[in-house]
Amino acid sequence: MSFLYPLFLAGIAAIGLPILLHMIRQHTRHRVTFSSLMFLRATMPRFRNRSRIENLPLLILRCLILCLLALAFSRPFFAKPIEESEGSLGKRIVLLVDTSASMRRPGMWTQAINQASSALRDIRPSDRVCVMTFDRDVQTLLGFEQWEALDPAQRATAAIESLSDLSPGWNATNLGAALITAAEAIEDDEVNVQQQPVGSRQIVLVSDLQQGSDIDALRTYEWPQGLALTLKAVASPGATNAALQIVANRDPLAAPSEDERTSIRVTNSAEATFEQFQLHWASDAATSEPERSVDVYVPPGNSGIVRTPEGLDAGSARRLILTGDDQDFDNTLYLAPHLKQQINILYLGNDDPNDTKDTLFYVRRAFSATGATRFSVTAQRSDAPLTDADMDAAHVVIVTDAIGQDDVATLRRYLERGRMALLVMKSEQAGDALARLAGAGNLEYREAEVNRYAMLSRLEYSHPLLAPFSDPRFGDFTRVHFWKYRGVTLDNYPQARVLAWFDTNHPAWFEVPVGQGTLLVFTCGWQPADSDLALSSKFVPLLYSVLEYGGVLTGRQLQYFIGDPVPLSFGVPPSDGSEPRKRGTPNAATVVRKPDDSVVSLDATEQAFTQTDLPGIYRVESAGGERLFAINLAPQESRTDPMPIEDLENLGVVQSAFGGPAVANAAAVAQAKRVNDLVRMEEQQKLWRWVLVLVLAVLLVETWLAGWLTRVHPVETQDLASPPSPGEQ
Repeated sequence: MSFLYPLFLAGIAAIGLPILLHMIRQHTRHRVTFSSLMFLRATMPRFRNRSRIENLPLLILRCLILCLLALAFSRPFFAKPIEESEGSLGKRIVLLVDTSASMRRPGMWTQAINQASSALRDIRPSDRVCVMTFDRDVQTLLGFEQWEALDPAQRATAAIESLSDLSPGWNATNLGAALITAAEAIEDDEVNVQQQPVGSRQIVLVSDLQQGSDIDALRTYEWPQGLALTLKAVASPGATNAALQIVANRDPLAAPSEDERTSIRVTNSAEATFEQFQLHWASDAATSEPERSVDVYVPPGNSGIVRTPEGLDAGSARRLILTGDDQDFDNTLYLAPHLKQQINILYLGNDDPNDTKDTLFYVRRAFSATGATRFSVTAQRSDAPLTDADMDAAHVVIVTDAIGQDDVATLRRYLERGRMALLVMKSEQAGDALARLAGAGNLEYREAEVNRYAMLSRLEYSHPLLAPFSDPRFGDFTRVHFWKYRGVTLDNYPQARVLAWFDTNHPAWFEVPVGQGTLLVFTCGWQPADSDLALSSKFVPLLYSVLEYGGVLTGRQLQYFIGDPVPLSFGVPPSDGSEPRKRGTPNAATVVRKPDDSVVSLDATEQAFTQTDLPGIYRVESAGGERLFAINLAPQESRTDPMPIEDLENLGVVQSAFGGPAVANAAAVAQAKRVNDLVRMEEQQKLWRWVLVLVLAVLLVETWLAGWLTRVHPVETQDLASPPSPGEQ
């Protein structure tokens, strides 16, 4: 016999109480009537032991009652396998296995497979199971329908084999999205399979539960009622994990000098036992330069910024290695060379470049000729003839004055080939160029009447041109005032798309498609006579956004993370003189060479490369040249310290009683399961009820016996002084 709560057996010690009461019980003295004591001989009284126990059967019954009560409270049961009927309700279970980069630590994946295998072996034939893996995204390895179609004897084996064929990737951990996907899969299965009754719902999570896991998706999600989460956490044998990260430059367009070293942030885990590390470049057999290293001291839970070791050429791609910690999955940092780009801007207008009241003055200062991207602003009077050679050399054209008919034809051919031009209507005469370039002869425009000043009231932040300003911190244009602008009516030209409106409901910025190219139109200039746009903090970012939208400005981001899409446009004309491609699309011959030397050919319609699943240096090869970019591990994946379970509980995630609120290892899980099985056995037998019945029976016997023993028996007495009767003589 076993006991669910064996500590209650200590109550048997209470039997000492009735024994003590029986020993110190005071006897009631009965008065006996007697005639005379004169004929009795006087003797000394004999004393009896007051600690003598009397009424032994009554004492035994009372002790038995206390023992039975202690036995009932201890919940006895006979340990034996639980027999489940075929008609018993099963569970809906989603086994969720973490395959993120942090699971690449030594021994982690083996633990995860063992934990998942243990959970699958405990599955009953009546259970419905779905096996999923997750990192940045969620993948269904074995769905509910596939599980049901398998032979019940082979289900667990098939699921274990499918998990054994996998290995952790390099993606970050999105735990919140994974839990939501698993919960929705259970709810969808309940809707689709209503005719099959299934009992409780459960998600079994196999993960390292590291602090870098993203759980923000759970903040806006209501956890389903009755859905329990069972945690099967895996732990790393080493506690020290240091990680590398590039410190971003304040000016992403600025290129470092040849001898300038990159700043690197080294972060140490909070539970680390080491604090001394070394940085060095990966050895290259092709070079005979001695390996140089930098010593780094970072206390546990802190970070420090150091310079890379000497010997890095800003124009080469290298690997930086960190040594000295327990976990090396995030100890390599890839650095791509800074891309130097030449952008030629053709300015068509009659402005004086040194006049602070003209538009050209601010264009020259917005596009400085320093940094990784070098700008060349060429000014040409609007009455000077344009040649095709001038247009081919220009990456973008800015028009601020009326141009001739021949120049309009040349500029229109430039746009039709997939290029972009910016028309700034700083005067009403620029409307003629707009009408001829857009091919809208009935376009209406005039000088608008402005009361004090106009403001921008509506902006299309979903458009790529204004997407950099979608953040509320950067999208406030209320401080930009427009003193004058040209009112343009676009009712008869539906091809135009308005990007920003004045508070007078006139279009401020709009775009017009011309062939494969785009003509951007600003109905107001940025010179001080028209507005204070050039003096605001929005002016330079707006012009750079124009270049990015035109596919001209690229290479601003040299480091991407696993899973990030990488834009493929180069912003330079083909070197062979062929027709330029359409804005925002790569050349048809573009290929990407991945770090494992595999080659991915891209379609001409693809605008970004999305197969960034490996860390390393990628090469984009096309007729326009070669571009290198680096893919590194996401920084949050290096935060390998354990996540507090309370973080999930505070978001409404319900922990199951099976695993408890914080199951730390496999031994704790096994112990919790054993306790759960004992509870189920005791609930099936319920022996405590029969013990209580026996207590009541013994109590009735004890009550009757106590009453019988305490009943007063009459004592027969005789008066010695009275004479005997005749029969007694």
